[in-house]
Amino acid sequence: MTAVVTAANVHDSQVAIPMERITETLLSWRYSLMDAAYDANAIRQYIEQRGRSAIIDRNRRRSGQVYPMEKAQSDLYRMRSAVERAYAHLKDWLIPTKLYVRGIEKVTFQILCGVLCLAALKLLQCCIVPSLMKQEA
Repeated sequence: MTAVVTAANVHDSQVAIPMERITETLLSWRYSLMDAAYDANAIRQYIEQRGRSAIIDRNRRRSGQVYPMEKAQSDLYRMRSAVERAYAHLKDWLIPTKLYVRGIEKVTFQILCGVLCLAALKLLQCCIVPSLMKQEA
């Protein structure tokens, strides 16, 4: 629902709360699923103050401890694998390996074109092709 292009020196966790704010204006949801890179109290608190559940993998580098998730949270967290596969598809097939443009506007345009293509592919894959297959049967 929300995509942001940042400079390489900006950590993903720095845009987590702004992206949550942007997405809140578009839709409502119950769970925010994030990997260990987003394990920060400020992010958890923001999500929970908004009435959502933060399902964020604990960063083991901080304490060395393993924090097991509850079964229900673990099942929900596994949905992230679909997100990771989508990122891999985007990086491997839809975004050039090297960008030969300068300026954040041009780079953003090229990357968001890839994001738009990925969304179109997923709509085809999940909605349009299955309905066409039903019509043929």
